[in-house]
Amino acid sequence: MSTTLYRKYRPKNFSEIIGQKHIVQTLSNAIKNNRIGQAYLFTGPRGTGKTSIARILAKTVNCTDLKDAVTCEKCRNCQMIAENKSLDIIEIDAASNTGVDNIRELRETIGLPPTALKYKVYIIDEVHMLSTGAFNALLKTLEEPPAHVIFILATTEIHKVPATILSRCQRFDFTRLPIENIIEKLTLIAKAEKINIDADSLEMIAISAEGGMRDAESLFGQIIALEDKNITAKEVEEILGTTDRKFSAEVAGMILAKDATSAIAKINELLNNGYDLQIFTKSLINYTRQLMLLKINPELKNNFSYEATQDQIKTMVSQIEKAELPSIILTLNLLLEAQNKIAASMLPQLPLEIAIIRATHTFPANSVNYTTQETKSNINLQATAPTIQTPQMSAPMQAEIVVPQETPITEQVLPDGDTDLHTVKSNWKRLLTEIKSHNHSLAALLASNWQAIEVVGNEITLATPYDFYKEKLNDHANKLTVESVLGKILGLQIRLKIVTYKEAGIVEAPKMPEEQATDNTPGEQNSLLSSAMEIMGAKVVTEE
Repeated sequence: MSTTLYRKYRPKNFSEIIGQKHIVQTLSNAIKNNRIGQAYLFTGPRGTGKTSIARILAKTVNCTDLKDAVTCEKCRNCQMIAENKSLDIIEIDAASNTGVDNIRELRETIGLPPTALKYKVYIIDEVHMLSTGAFNALLKTLEEPPAHVIFILATTEIHKVPATILSRCQRFDFTRLPIENIIEKLTLIAKAEKINIDADSLEMIAISAEGGMRDAESLFGQIIALEDKNITAKEVEEILGTTDRKFSAEVAGMILAKDATSAIAKINELLNNGYDLQIFTKSLINYTRQLMLLKINPELKNNFSYEATQDQIKTMVSQIEKAELPSIILTLNLLLEAQNKIAASMLPQLPLEIAIIRATHTFPANSVNYTTQETKSNINLQATAPTIQTPQMSAPMQAEIVVPQETPITEQVLPDGDTDLHTVKSNWKRLLTEIKSHNHSLAALLASNWQAIEVVGNEITLATPYDFYKEKLNDHANKLTVESVLGKILGLQIRLKIVTYKEAGIVEAPKMPEEQATDNTPGEQNSLLSSAMEIMGAKVVTEE
């Protein structure tokens, strides 16, 4: 192709513009009613039509044979502008002309009347790139522009444009284009180029463009260049790698239906087919976010209309009919947690598999390992450990890993109220004792260098020297268990805030356990071994 698609099929007048109806309608009415402004500001994401509409506006105000605000395309003015031969339409790239001298040069020529057209139109693209001095010079021009001059400023970063400039312009906010609008334009291009392409392929291109018409046309042009006149969905998938949304919809539906087996099977299928699970999980998180928004209010679909078709949104609505909002939010949080762990995991699918299992099963609140109470009562795990020789133990031994019988947390209604730091500290030993019956390993964790440092109302701040400990206690199940047990001891509803010594400003932290273990005596080694087994929930069994 001699020219790119987005240049070849750029709209010529307001009637050919697809999308941005609110802007087209407002500008058309202003022209019909002869209320043309002298300074316009177009803002919005890239590729959404700002420059195209700016050029159409410049042509429309200068057309000598307008009909219902639509240019005739036949008069001398229209033809000159269409062929880029008019000296009265001046396009300036602010990214390349940022200095005050460039704007001063503009000011020197602005007073000259148009050479052939009715209006001299200055289109300044990426106006936010101007320097402070250039903005000040432009401001003086915008304050009292000649009657024959119209300014059209365009930007993708409106927050960088000074308020003094904004106040002197009519502002128009361009939005990302819905998928339907992009598909409509691509269909017209395919017909004109005599390309055979199915609806699914056009849909994938539109989704990949993320609401930008120019990006969609560029992607379509690349596909046409790589393929023949008959384009299949499989070819588009291979070029764009856009199967993520389809698979995300499948997996999300399985999770909401509590079908962990199918969801895990699908994850492993994707991995075996060479998919990057981090990228896929990002897509799954985005899809689950959209489900959450729809569950809150179907009208929130406008926030992602450029990512999903109406048919896809209908499918999403049907997926969430029987799902509860807390369940969707839990799934979203678990997926976010999994994505952070995939890169560091020896098995990249494992964090995602665990997230799926946790999202589709119900566990006791104090279950650290996320196993059900019924399963716990039937588990008797035994793992043969390497022989550990110590001066006081000459016989070989085995470490038998057993799941402690833990008491589930019962629902209790406690009154609201305030407590104080002294009360919390004086009840700390009682907490360590009573929490053992609920979660033995959690009791061992709390006995390791934790301290209460602040109480505000019913919020208790606990500090630890280690990030790992903080992460463990911040686990939802662990935190809920401590709040429940300590709250029962204090007779109040309480909340925990977990911080590290560093975050709390505590300078002197205890040595790390491995530092304390250096050059240990035999008795110290036995003590460390006992502590390790306590945290693991293990016991030593001596062979007979």
